[in-house]
Amino acid sequence: MIFTAVAENKSFSKAARELYISQPAVSLSIQKLENELGVTLFNRTEHGVELTHAGMVLYRYARKILDLTTEAETEINRINGIIKGKLTIGATLTIGEYVLPEIIGGFKQLFPEVEILLHVQNTEVIVEELLAGHYDLALIEGLCDNPRIKKKKFLDDEIVLIASTEHPWSKKEMVTWDEVCKSNLILREPGSGTRLITEMALSQAGVDITKLNIMMELGSSEAIKASVASNLGVAFISKWTLEKELKLELLKIIKIKDFKIQRSFNIILDKNRSVLTHAAKEFIKYCEGQGKKIIHKKSGAFFM
Repeated sequence: MIFTAVAENKSFSKAARELYISQPAVSLSIQKLENELGVTLFNRTEHGVELTHAGMVLYRYARKILDLTTEAETEINRINGIIKGKLTIGATLTIGEYVLPEIIGGFKQLFPEVEILLHVQNTEVIVEELLAGHYDLALIEGLCDNPRIKKKKFLDDEIVLIASTEHPWSKKEMVTWDEVCKSNLILREPGSGTRLITEMALSQAGVDITKLNIMMELGSSEAIKASVASNLGVAFISKWTLEKELKLELLKIIKIKDFKIQRSFNIILDKNRSVLTHAAKEFIKYCEGQGKKIIHKKSGAFFM
């Protein structure tokens, strides 16, 4: 366990934090293992540690052993008719903050013995952490072209342009690209799925992104909505995030002529992970069935 944690984190200190033990304990464990095997398992670098050839060989077998252990536990639980254990999920900000809470609540009512750990980050970090073995599964917005990723469509989404109800645009039916390019734009940070999809869609519409008047880049949808509601600028944001602000008439969706940004929310898995726990399988099944119904019922008015 300690060896695989160091290998997947590429760091003794990160492995220690993940396992809730001290860094000296991690170092001592690896040193003892290297002495027993008579090989060096890690090369120390400026940025952490990397597996040696011997380390890579050991990691492949260690991963198989851990996967077989998980598979055995899953089968025993299945025989007993019990679904339990820890389920670690990674999710991008929009999904983690606005979609998953309702789904996890419903899932926990059905499977109270499953412990769910939810980690919310931007798309780049989520994919990296999934491939490092830190999540059982993840949910992301939009694109991911990594060949190791297996992707399942989960929900449809639309990225819309929003303005304050105090903004001059709130009186308009539609705005032009010229108006958008001259406006004060507030965007998500580079690395987020929303930012990537927005930039791609704007480029395809013939907009020169370098000439946009980007006045702020913010790391959360809540910060963006608050800034737009304060009339500091306009923003592109997921429609799923807007239920409260639209009901309270703090924000308004602004249409752009002949332009829509549509994308999907996807469940992603690591193709190299040979075993998926029973809890993970049930969660995916729940998301694709009852979970989807819960979300559409809750926010259906905005997707009519």
